Amino acid sequence: MTFCLRAAATALWFAAACAGQSPPLSTRTPLEPAELYPLDTGNAWSYDVDTGEASATLAITRVEAFDGRIAEVHTGRAVVRYEVLAEGIRVPPGDEWLLRAPLVEGAKWPGRGGRSARLISIQTSVETPAGSFDGCVEVLETGGKLELEVRTVYCPGVGPVSLASTMRSNVSDRAVTVSAKLRGYEVSPLPPSHH
Repeated sequence: MTFCLRAAATALWFAAACAGQSPPLSTRTPLEPAELYPLDTGNAWSYDVDTGEASATLAITRVEAFDGRIAEVHTGRAVVRYEVLAEGIRVPPGDEWLLRAPLVEGAKWPGRGGRSARLISIQTSVETPAGSFDGCVEVLETGGKLELEVRTVYCPGVGPVSLASTMRSNVSDRAVTVSAKLRGYEVSPLPPSHH
């Protein structure tokens, strides 16, 4: 079971790289992937992580460097690199994507770890310790080597606000879920054209 918790927690942090509200849907132009995960140098997110143990863990994700194309994101001891392109946010060097345009319900793309990603909603609302967020995008990744289900909610101008990684044991058919909710964040404002 410890292996399952560690594997689910590791998958969750690779998914993350996250008080306010997202701008109302009526005032925004169509969403772009970079709006949903602002990867400017210095942007940071803190999360309350629930592994099923008695107390939650605090996790911090921070963008240490961004050259306009490649972002270096520190999540605990791990460093994850993302490539920000017009068509989405890619995990180099392969054809794996966090987010990929067009951001419309039902859109699909190759996710991380051999998983398949599908955009479930572009109007998700979420409550977190950092506040309430509306007009967010919910992405579900399924399959892959570990048969994980990873559900991530990204909010415009904020980034990932909610993550859940579920692994089902082949032996007991018991599901283990590790989840994280945004506790706080410091993100550079989006340019006015994105509001």
